[in-house]
This record gives sequence, C-alpha cells and structure tokens, in this order.
Amino acid sequence: MSVFDEVCREREGMNILFVDDDAAFLQELSQVMEWRASSFTKVEAGSFEEAVRIFKSTYVDILVSDIEMPGQDGLALIQYANEHSPHTECVILTRHNDFHYAQAAVRLNCMAYLLKPVQQEQLRNVLMQAARRVEARRQHEQISQYAHRYFSDVARKEAFQAASPLDMAVEYIDAHLGEELSVRDLASAAFVSTDHLTRLFKKKFGLTVSEYIQAKRIHLAAQLLSNKEMTVSAAARSVGFSNYSYFTEQFKRIYQVTPREYQKRMLEEQMMS
Repeated sequence: MSVFDEVCREREGMNILFVDDDAAFLQELSQVMEWRASSFTKVEAGSFEEAVRIFKSTYVDILVSDIEMPGQDGLALIQYANEHSPHTECVILTRHNDFHYAQAAVRLNCMAYLLKPVQQEQLRNVLMQAARRVEARRQHEQISQYAHRYFSDVARKEAFQAASPLDMAVEYIDAHLGEELSVRDLASAAFVSTDHLTRLFKKKFGLTVSEYIQAKRIHLAAQLLSNKEMTVSAAARSVGFSNYSYFTEQFKRIYQVTPREYQKRMLEEQMMS
C-alpha cells in the first residue's frame, strides 16, 4: 500500500449534530433526507451540555443548532465548537428573526442562519453545501499529509553523509521538494557558490538547478496521479504549480502526454494488472 493510500483511509461519511430542545422537531428532521442511504450520520442533542459531551466523544463535521435551549444557548455552543473543533461547519436553525442574533452568528463564522419552519429543500441544500466544504478540507488535508509523509520518507531513505556539494544539494532538494527552493539557498546549504553548483548540475544531469527541481516535481505529480482519488489540479497544487496550463505544458514536455491522459493510462494499466 502506498503512502497516499494510507492517508486516504479516512473515516467514511460525515457526522451531523442537531441540537434542539424540541424533541418533536428533531423527529421531523428524519424526513429531510434518507439518512441511512446518505453518507451522513445524524446525531441529536437537547441541550448545550449534552452537545458538549458529544463533541468530546465524537468528531462533528457539521453542527446545526437552535439558539434558545436549556442552560447555555446555541451561540455559546458554536463558540465552543470554534474553540474545540474549528473545522466543524456551523449552522443556526431558529425561530428568532432577530438582527442581533444573526449578527452574532456572522461573527462566529456560521455558514448559514435558517429560520423555522424551514423548507426541507432549503435545509437539504445547506447541508450539501456544508458537506462540500468538509470534503474540500478533507482533500486538502489528505494532500498535505501525503506530501509530508512522502518528503519524510525521501529524507529518511536518502539520509547519508554527503560526499560532495552535489550530493548535499540533491539531498536537500529531495527533502524540501514541496517548499520554495532557490539556487542561492541550495548553494548555501552545499557550501559552494551558485555558479559552481550550476556547473555541477550541468555536468551530472545536463540540467540547470531549476530544471532539475522542475523535473523532480513533475515526477512526484506523476506518482500522485497514479491514484484515482487525485485530481489533476490537486496534484499540480501539491507540487507547487499554481498555473494549471503551465503545469500541463511542463508535464507533457517530460511525459509526452497531458496529465489527464497519463492518469487515464496509469489507471487502465492498474485495472489490467
């Protein structure tokens, strides 16, 4: 199993916590969508204290809370979520059409302020919007974790007492490939001048230092694209390319096919093997 595959073994589905002291209303929420058939797991609480206990025992992806309830109110709960579970997407669902409440919700970074009685379609759309945000964050975390583990593995595998400035520079590039690299920084790490380091790379690889770094990043992108979960744009961003067209151009220069064509070919080969 590759490092990327290990990283992608995330928990399936999403937990949605509904907090409301109206038991009948919580029961009505079962009609919003087919919970068992969806990727959502619905969790319920009737008070601030009960919701906090759930936060302490379960990861909450999405919080939908009323404002008025026993003990501390829903705004206090969202404040708690911001402090203890900052990645949770928060939604207010209340009967209070009050500007000050809505203003407080905005300050707490709530993604939506809904009024009861809420249309099922409206609530369903907000939940799907929250789910898309959660998925985008998860993908970003997966890429970041993969890159961190990949670079750590490279550093461990290639850790050795460098015998020359060229070896030192190559080792430094491999260990910091996901970061911004300059010839000046590399020369400093290898204790030589930039001109001397450039001559060493030309003699050994037939490439300038910048061309060598570019090629290494393209090769890493190709490894990422061997996984069907990885999109081309995500692979480009993870290896430091912000311009999609430029990434495609550089990728094709090395592999003679576009990134999308390369990924399709790799996945077809995996299915045949």
